[in-house]
Amino acid sequence: MMPIEIKELRIKVNVSDENTDNNASHKKVEAIKLQQLKAEIVNECVQKVLEKIKEKSER
Repeated sequence: MMPIEIKELRIKVNVSDENTDNNASHKKVEAIKLQQLKAEIVNECVQKVLEKIKEKSER
């Protein structure tokens, strides 16, 4: 397997704050839930990078 070099990495993120209920918007995310969300973001980024690598190798 040959090593690859990533010259450019673009990450797009959409953050929205729905202010429907003032009390609900002030609730804190539990530490475990926060870790799960972070892991999901990292996994999704890794999958996107692997897809791009696969596309490039198929050309």
